[in-house]
Amino acid sequence: MRRVFFLFLFVASFFVDSLAQDRLSDYNRAKTLIGYGNYGEAMELLKPYMDRDQYGQLSNYANYHFAHAAYQSKQYELARTTLQRIADQRSWQKSEDAKYLLSLSYFQEGKNKEALEVINSISDKSLKREAENATFQFLKEAPLDFLLGNARNYTENAGYRLALKSQLDRKTILSSAEREMYAEIRKSDNVFAGTTEDKNGDVLEIALLLPFNYSGGSGVRNLNSGNFVFELYQGILMGVEQLKKSGVKVNMKSFDTGRDEGKIKSILADPFLRQADVIIGPIYPEEVEVVMSYAESRKIPFINPLSNVDDKIRGLEFAYLFRPSVSSISDGVVDFARKNINGKRIALAYSSALRDEQLARQIKETATKFNFDVIRSENVSGKSIIDFLRDLRLSSDASSAADLVILLADDPSIGSSTLGFLESQNISVPILVMDTWLYFNFANFEMLESENFYFIGNNSLRLGEENIKSFREKYFNQYITHPTFNAHLGYELAQWIGSVINSDQGFDFRTNLNKKGFWEGKISYGLDFKNSLSNKFVPLLKLENGKLEIK
Repeated sequence: MRRVFFLFLFVASFFVDSLAQDRLSDYNRAKTLIGYGNYGEAMELLKPYMDRDQYGQLSNYANYHFAHAAYQSKQYELARTTLQRIADQRSWQKSEDAKYLLSLSYFQEGKNKEALEVINSISDKSLKREAENATFQFLKEAPLDFLLGNARNYTENAGYRLALKSQLDRKTILSSAEREMYAEIRKSDNVFAGTTEDKNGDVLEIALLLPFNYSGGSGVRNLNSGNFVFELYQGILMGVEQLKKSGVKVNMKSFDTGRDEGKIKSILADPFLRQADVIIGPIYPEEVEVVMSYAESRKIPFINPLSNVDDKIRGLEFAYLFRPSVSSISDGVVDFARKNINGKRIALAYSSALRDEQLARQIKETATKFNFDVIRSENVSGKSIIDFLRDLRLSSDASSAADLVILLADDPSIGSSTLGFLESQNISVPILVMDTWLYFNFANFEMLESENFYFIGNNSLRLGEENIKSFREKYFNQYITHPTFNAHLGYELAQWIGSVINSDQGFDFRTNLNKKGFWEGKISYGLDFKNSLSNKFVPLLKLENGKLEIK
């Protein structure tokens, strides 16, 4: 899958005395719409301002924003032709940004040589680095013949060198020319890996990049308890403090990305990022793309703390999901079905969330390999889930259409409707749901236990155990509120990182993960990252006598 590179937007700041403010209103509105992802409307509003004779220098900015909107809406040819009009205007101070976007447009069109030529012409060091990151991502799966044939022209591009090296690494036998080229790349390989002379080998350095103000605003003083990112941060903070109390030397620096690509650009230029042993976050896709590429090029472990979606990290070496991937969850569910379900008929329902859609497809594909019959696979809402369940005739074992029902959703409305429907039924068919249902505020353990629910582990908490009680007491005493699931998750994340890399065990994250194997969690059921970029441990849990048991 081709990787979409989200761009470092710049803010055009200038004043044009000759233009009345109302003439600029549509231009300013277009920039706002681009920020909201409403690219089509933004492009229409920008068109009048692209006329150089009427708007002069402003037209360059309008053309750039128009091209950016076209790129984001995957109209790469339109983006390219627009940028070609402004990229070579040396007198315009943002011509380098236009070149960077132009190179990405060429890459997206499959015009790799043209993209590489544009990158060679970029002189801004920061943009050059980002363009080289993009080069690696676009060319790491390019034909080896292309990379070898053009190597002499583009060896100054560190991303090109790394893409070629990764291709040569896969070969078991190299020709003499390939060996010569490989040796040359090895000599310059450290250029792309980044600098590490500032690293403090005795202290665990954590860079935390989170969009605290994902809905606007600035700073953290006015954030309330309903901010799920801030709740995650509070848990991480408590985890770090606990590490310090246990003797681990740790230094964490936090950055607010604000879902602003311009902010991310400045954050990545901070010297602390170069010496970080691990980067946590951000979490939104447009931010993750940029930071993940940065971390990969500098060989710094990057951890997405919340996501299960793993399609973006495939093929990378330094990108991790703290929670199980879609593939791991699918394997855990199918393995449970093979060992515990007598029949072969599976009914799947899933929400419209990206994870649930991908997970439904993966489970269907994996289950089919083991001769299961997925009789239904349906996208549902809080209303339609009732019809889905009713059509399966689950209340009668003899006429039931399914031997196993799997509901993939974190949506409370789906959970509420499901529980309301099942209360009036007498169902023995097993129903698998995400462990999120354990935390719904409208469902108590007694209600959940009365139904034949199994909970799919997703870094599940050891509810009711002493470590959980102790954490919740400390959290409440510190923040005067009860911790949400994200706060628990943040605490466990910090504890896990501190157990993997520290001054005693060293700071080779990948090697230490493989040595450690399964980690007995502090407040979760544990994690397993051996030879994996995500948590492989996906237990299936059931409530029995008021307690959760692994099945």
